[in-house]
Amino acid sequence: MVIVTERSQPEQHLVDALRASFDASVMNFGSYNILCTVDRLGVPAKEGAARAWGGSLLLVGYRREPVEIVLCPVDLDDALDRVRLLRQGMEPGPAAGAVPTLVNLTNLAGMASQDNVVEVALSTGRRMKLDLHGQVRFDQFPEIALHQRRDVEDFYEFIDYFMDVVERMNAA
Repeated sequence: MVIVTERSQPEQHLVDALRASFDASVMNFGSYNILCTVDRLGVPAKEGAARAWGGSLLLVGYRREPVEIVLCPVDLDDALDRVRLLRQGMEPGPAAGAVPTLVNLTNLAGMASQDNVVEVALSTGRRMKLDLHGQVRFDQFPEIALHQRRDVEDFYEFIDYFMDVVERMNAA
């Protein structure tokens, strides 16, 4: 959600609402590129807007210095309420925060990608299966597409970089 700079106003409202969710949960949030995905191994929401996703909705933040990934759960109902308020020209209050999962050089056990899925394994035994798409839509706002194709491409380049760093560390 960083690379594309020309967005429609409704799409920008969606980006702003999702970014606010990430910012409320992550320190030093300004230095992360982020994209929206679902963890297919996560527990699906039992109610609310995220129920249709079939997994845990996440914002994936990543940066090259220091090299790390932050997997941030999203309260989709809160984010979509923020979109509604922004579309009405109102300023929403603070976004709901969540407890993110950090993936870095100290806890990454493995990472693999196939097609549009990236599987991440942590040294704790936790695994995530990130289902990445270049375009995301939410049932509540079907007319708004979140375009993140370039972000997804950049994330795959980042994964290559991350794994190169891991291999250099292991070779040393």
